[in-house]
Amino acid sequence: MTTTKGKGKDPTRSLDEEAVELATLMAELVHASKRRSGRPAKELEEAAEREGLGPRHAPVLFAVALDSGLSVSQLSERVGLSLATTSLLVGELSRAGILARTEDERDRRRTIVTIAKEHEETVGGWFRRMLEPMRSALGRMSPRARADFMRGLRILAEETTSHSGEVEDAAVQ
Repeated sequence: MTTTKGKGKDPTRSLDEEAVELATLMAELVHASKRRSGRPAKELEEAAEREGLGPRHAPVLFAVALDSGLSVSQLSERVGLSLATTSLLVGELSRAGILARTEDERDRRRTIVTIAKEHEETVGGWFRRMLEPMRSALGRMSPRARADFMRGLRILAEETTSHSGEVEDAAVQ
């Protein structure tokens, strides 16, 4: 566990000190989440290796696991990728047998994406293990604290994504 526990209560801490603590906590959360969820089931690992799947596929898989039955365009919006990139990732996950694509009965131009039947339980269990600490932590907060916390995370995500191209641009120059 971290040594930063309890430092957030000190009103004299600088913005830089709190930013460093936030970065440390985020790193701990990522590592703990990976440890908690464990490795994917053997059949998922084999499919990923066989089809050359990697971390870039995770946001799409995660989004579909949380909200199965999205169209490719809805999925694109959800994960913040272009429609072409999302479609490519869905195709690769589909060829690996992890996702299934079906034609929308009401609008044949739309493709609906779901977890493949044979992997629903495995993928669902894996993501439930990942989400449990988040659900538990949010459940411990009052509705007001939870709303403030989520607002803060949305602001952080907004700031992070709005500045993400700056490093890429600097590296190109």
